[in-house]
Amino acid sequence: MASGGGYANFFSGNVPFMIFFAFFALLAWDITSPMATSIIWAGMLSFVASPLNRRIMKLLGNGRYPSAAAGITLTALLLLCFVPVLCALSTLGSEVASLGRIFAQLFVKIQHVAHNGAAIEFPDWMPKWIADNIRSFMADSDSLRSAAQNVVQWATRFLSSISARLIEQGSSFLLNSVITLMVSFFFIRDGEKIVNYVMSVTPLEDGEKQRFFSQISGILNSIIYGIILTVAVQAVLGAVGWWFAGLGNPVFFGMLMFFFGMFPAGTAVVWVPGAIYLAFTGDLKHAAILFVWGAAIVGTIDNLLRPYLISAGGRGGVEISTLVIILGLFGGVMKWGFLGVFVGPLLLVLFISVCGLYRKRWLESVGGR
Repeated sequence: MASGGGYANFFSGNVPFMIFFAFFALLAWDITSPMATSIIWAGMLSFVASPLNRRIMKLLGNGRYPSAAAGITLTALLLLCFVPVLCALSTLGSEVASLGRIFAQLFVKIQHVAHNGAAIEFPDWMPKWIADNIRSFMADSDSLRSAAQNVVQWATRFLSSISARLIEQGSSFLLNSVITLMVSFFFIRDGEKIVNYVMSVTPLEDGEKQRFFSQISGILNSIIYGIILTVAVQAVLGAVGWWFAGLGNPVFFGMLMFFFGMFPAGTAVVWVPGAIYLAFTGDLKHAAILFVWGAAIVGTIDNLLRPYLISAGGRGGVEISTLVIILGLFGGVMKWGFLGVFVGPLLLVLFISVCGLYRKRWLESVGGR
């Protein structure tokens, strides 16, 4: 391949320049790496906002006022995304703190029983038959009683740590949000120029560049619209059903639905136990309502909503292997937190795509001999 030889000649003949380039690349990375998460978030947000920005650009003199269009787009994005997310996080923090206090009180009572043999009073939300079994269990088994104490103590520490982390990272979240919004403005305004520049320095042939960047766009469409947005709608509907059924902490359990909704198990991992709990407490009416709502609305809406969100507006999503999604989600979340929900699957799919390019070049080079 002539182009491949050109790349080889370029790199072999410019070793001093490549060292010079690598030096400044390391310095640039050292400066921007503390903001890497914010920059990636800005890229995601600008990608989501690009269809709206194009429409606003047409309305404002057919593209003559790009800065004004980017400002309006960013304001709309702020109102539609950031404000609801901040409200949800605030409510989530208070609900997690409330759950932590409930478990802490329960643990104190269990400790009191363990040391003094006093009668234990359980919260009102706990079914009576479960409370009776726990009382019997506490009275008859020292080893199992110790195990129960350890479980409750772990749950208390876990919920308390989540609440404390949400509070501690509040200032950091605000700073990262400001950086994300500032960078998003320039990504929204100059996104096409940035993409064209990146394409120009990507060491691929023209056809390969087009396919590679087209695949990036398709993967982001599938992840953002086909997975994240669909699961977010499911989580909101599930939280509404949870609240309507009279269960507490709907935002917290809605977040659990959002998390499990991205995996094959789905949101049923959360709302099915909720319906079972209501049935055990004798509230068969709300148990049936929650079960029907979860099965008929929450559990099936992705089959209707996902294809529409991917295809609406000419977006071209691509099929992503379930295994790649699972590995990308778990690995991404472990590495980058919630941002890994987007980045993990994207990087794995792009790696597979690069492997495909390598395989194609290798087969062509072998076949050309």
